[in-house]
Amino acid sequence: MGVTALHAEQIKKDIPTGPKPSLLLRNQNGAISVTTWDQNQIQIQANPSSDSMDVMIIPGEQKVTVQTHARRDRPAPADARVDFEIKVPREATVRVDSERGQISVENVNGDISIEGVSNSVGLNNLSGHITVRTVDGPILLRACEGYIEAHSISGDLKFFNVNASELIANTNSGMISYQGDFGSNGHYVLNNYKSPIEIVASEKASFELTARAVQGSIESEIAFRPTPLGQPFRRLTPGKFLQGLFRNGGATVEVTSYSGTIRVRGPR
Repeated sequence: MGVTALHAEQIKKDIPTGPKPSLLLRNQNGAISVTTWDQNQIQIQANPSSDSMDVMIIPGEQKVTVQTHARRDRPAPADARVDFEIKVPREATVRVDSERGQISVENVNGDISIEGVSNSVGLNNLSGHITVRTVDGPILLRACEGYIEAHSISGDLKFFNVNASELIANTNSGMISYQGDFGSNGHYVLNNYKSPIEIVASEKASFELTARAVQGSIESEIAFRPTPLGQPFRRLTPGKFLQGLFRNGGATVEVTSYSGTIRVRGPR
């Protein structure tokens, strides 16, 4: 096993791996794109913006580690940028730690972990255990399934056609948007503090909703059927609590906002 350190020019390396390798990428600033291919190897293409940054690559059949490192103290943000285009086997496990720049991961069936700060994160067609955290960067998941956690302090969270066995979404001041059918008879938890939460249920949707707005309000265009058991919360002020079934109530959806508006719409 060897460690490769390169800088100042484009880097491209193919690293032989098994069918289910682990990729760990730590980067300060730059766009990161991870896609899949049907080969048992990880291909890394890095584009440093200057010679201020080293790219350290530690190869291995089971684990490949990539890390950027400043060659001098506190380079300017533009000089610290390194963009990555990476291809991994479809069953790979991917972990990315970054501070700035867009992060994109597509078509991976293994577990995904993203730790960001001001990153814009876009995940598409993933399945597995997916965990995403940012400080103020927005998070978008499209056509993903499995166990999903998305957390941000002030970033917006958006979900399109996400059919999860478990979806936990939390943001303090960001907006939450969900469009889809709440598939897999899963458990969906959407929480924020003061921004809107918008749900657009598709024609195939079937779920039981429990929504609470402490100081905010709830607006629904869907006529929910009463749940068989109900809860004492239903005595709360109208517009602050909503519980009911949409169609057969296959999935369980829990929505809470302290001072934001919760809006629920059905198929047009």
